[in-house]
Amino acid sequence: MEENNTSRFIPYDLIQKKLDGAISEREGVLLERWVSEDTENHRLYDEIRTISDDLIALEHYKNVDTNSQWDKFKLQLDKEAIIQDQEMAIPVRTLWRPRMKFVAAAILLMVGFACYLNFDRWMGNEIRLYGSVAQQPTLLPDGSIITLQAGAEAMFNKRTFPQQRTVELKKGKALFDVKHQTGSSFVVDLENNYVRDIGTTFEVNLLAEDVEVLVKEGIVALSSGKGDHAEELILQKNQKGLYKRQTTSLSKIDLPVDNDTDVAQKLSYSNVRLDSICADLEKHFRANITVVGDSLKARKLSMYFDGQTLNEIVQILSKTLNVKWKSSKKGYSIYE
Repeated sequence: MEENNTSRFIPYDLIQKKLDGAISEREGVLLERWVSEDTENHRLYDEIRTISDDLIALEHYKNVDTNSQWDKFKLQLDKEAIIQDQEMAIPVRTLWRPRMKFVAAAILLMVGFACYLNFDRWMGNEIRLYGSVAQQPTLLPDGSIITLQAGAEAMFNKRTFPQQRTVELKKGKALFDVKHQTGSSFVVDLENNYVRDIGTTFEVNLLAEDVEVLVKEGIVALSSGKGDHAEELILQKNQKGLYKRQTTSLSKIDLPVDNDTDVAQKLSYSNVRLDSICADLEKHFRANITVVGDSLKARKLSMYFDGQTLNEIVQILSKTLNVKWKSSKKGYSIYE
């Protein structure tokens, strides 16, 4: 019987520890392994995180007791009215009634503004994406594809995305395969600047002090900042752009052309046996890959590779399955 890597088990205890920031290194590895086992696990994990964020926001909103705040304001106003009434014979009603309207309007304005700022979060329009070892591709609403490496984080608004195709890359490294739309640019929003696509495949890597952009197909524009006065550096295929945060300077270098047999070019597998994946990789890279054990051969995976060497791919497969690997002159071996 073939073994399916998909599991209905959801490790709520590990997820809760992750959300509370109390997860150990070993537990973090176990949680990451579960998330990377199947696209459904990744989706469930994102939903749980989103619900948790929304509950926190709602809890803060619930704790804003407008009645209590109004009582405090009214008490203070009454005290001021009594003091002023002793000094000059002015009706109390004329003193605090105008202020009451002002305070009530201010409270309503603050509550309304809070609701406006958190509308998309409360309505579930903000979609957060998290990278895993398996580097699962995510299909965006416009047909573009984003692939986040482990540790990377991105976000987009599904309500506004059809009109304004913007993905905010929070941290880490991400690969974008953008679907071209005439008259509609695809923008990767960064903390200090942005990357604007002109119909292409490119990679963005957020480093400690710099931003690296590698163009694999087409053309992109790397900006020196945000706003109307920001400069743009045009990058083409096999060019790497560099933005330095400290000096806001832009530069680019030409890279040697990769040989198709040395790196993967958009290899995608959905619930495919490991031995079938390895057989396909052998044809692509013209190398030998041996999988030891019938049970290991039958394990199924959903994977996406683009730009990785065979050595990197074998490591990703081994980490995803939690098995061992080694290389030799004869090729690669994957075993338990």
